[in-house]
Amino acid sequence: MGCGSLYRFISFITVFLLLACTITAISAAMYEPPAAEPEKQAVNDGATEPDALPAEAPTERPTLPSVDEHAQSTQDYTPRLTAPDEDDPRYYSSDNIFYAADYGMPNCTCYAWGRAYEISGEKPELSPYDACTWYDYNSEYEIYDYGDEPRQGAIACWAYADGGSGHVAVVEEVEDDTVLLSNSAYSGDTFYLDTVPVDDPSQGRDNWIFQGYIYVDQ
Repeated sequence: MGCGSLYRFISFITVFLLLACTITAISAAMYEPPAAEPEKQAVNDGATEPDALPAEAPTERPTLPSVDEHAQSTQDYTPRLTAPDEDDPRYYSSDNIFYAADYGMPNCTCYAWGRAYEISGEKPELSPYDACTWYDYNSEYEIYDYGDEPRQGAIACWAYADGGSGHVAVVEEVEDDTVLLSNSAYSGDTFYLDTVPVDDPSQGRDNWIFQGYIYVDQ
C-alpha cells in the first residue's frame, strides 16, 4: 500500500471513529432513564387503611311537642289524692316504659311517668333513666318548660348528694307556702302524699338536692 493510500485509510478510520463517538454521545444525551417509583407512604402512621370509615353514631333526640299539645288550664286539673287503680294502663301495663322494663310500682319513676301521662293525655317524653337524670335530660333536650316555681301538675326532681338514684314526685296542690306532692317509693309505699315547704323543697333532708320542676302540662 502506498503512502497516499495509507493516509486515506487512516483518515477514513479517524472519520469513522469520530462519527461513531458523536452518534453515541447524541444517543446518550437523548436517553432519559425512567424515574424511580416513589416509595408508598404508610397510612395512618403505619396502620393499614380501613375498608371504610365507621359511620357516625346517630344522636337520638326526642321530638319536641307543641305548646298546644300540652296546654291545660289549672281549672281543669284534678289532684290525685289516692293511689291509681291497678287496672290503669298508664301505671300498670307495658304502656308505661318503667313498668315494661320491670321497674313497676312501687317506684317513683314509674309513678311519676304514669301520672304525667294521666295529666298530659299522652305518653310523656321524660327521661327513661333514674330519677336524678330527669331534670337535666329535659333541660338538655328542651322538651318541656322547666323552672323553680311549683305548679300543679309539675314534676319535682331531686338528686342525692350520696350519689343515689334520686327522686321524682308530682305537684298536686300549691297553697300558701306549701306544696302537696304525690309519690311512690322503690321498696316502700306504692303511693303516698307529703307536704313540702315552698322555700325548702329538699324537705329538710341534707342529702336531697332539689333540681327543679318539669312542667309537663304546659
